[in-house]
Amino acid sequence: MRMVGSMTYGRFHWIYNVPLIVLLAGLAQVWDRSWDWWWPALVVLGIVYAFTIPWDNYAAYRGIWGFPRERFSKQIGWLPLEEYLFFGLQSVQAILLSQLFLGLWHGLPSGEAVVAWPNLAGCGGILFGWVMVGWVGKRIGSRSRWHYAWHLLFWFLPIFGLIAVIASSVVAPLWPVWLMTTLVLGTYLTVADLHAISLGIWHFDARQISGFRFFGVLPWEEAAFFYLTSALVSWSYLVLLPGALR
Repeated sequence: MRMVGSMTYGRFHWIYNVPLIVLLAGLAQVWDRSWDWWWPALVVLGIVYAFTIPWDNYAAYRGIWGFPRERFSKQIGWLPLEEYLFFGLQSVQAILLSQLFLGLWHGLPSGEAVVAWPNLAGCGGILFGWVMVGWVGKRIGSRSRWHYAWHLLFWFLPIFGLIAVIASSVVAPLWPVWLMTTLVLGTYLTVADLHAISLGIWHFDARQISGFRFFGVLPWEEAAFFYLTSALVSWSYLVLLPGALR
């Protein structure tokens, strides 16, 4: 029992995240896929890291969540090295699942992303609204019980809006692909996270979450994070993927 209770973040990856990637890579037969399948994945990974590093560091700095020092190997900024690894692991999982489900629903009548003035105007409206909502919501401070929910929804929902404005013709017809990716991966990571929290690998500030916890352990905001980010990675990958492969 003591050995299980002292599970590290790195060991958690080896138990939950690495085996899933190996399984999905085998099912997707990644060795048979051309470069056209992989350059969009690399672009998505770059975007994920550019967006998530400041987002996650800010949350750790504000104490929304934290990591006991004895559970991880090295700290970079406000986060463990293993947390940075998780960004990539989850993204690869979502990309491989998207490839698998594309194989089941290949040939859906998806279009292409459109960058035209009406779309750009729509994106501008979303960005303006994003700034205004952020200005109004700055009163939600680090001691509000809605801080995690705000930090999650404020930063992620507008990205869905931007993608929808530019590439609804891609993501709308492919809804079975990204929906299944979201449900499967979001549920898997939620269950894994429930175990990690119960073991004390990371924790949350009760003053910055709204209160409801699944099984009395997992904040609903944390589960929402897994579903939202899985969907966002799948959307981004499908939009960038060459049309012939969809």
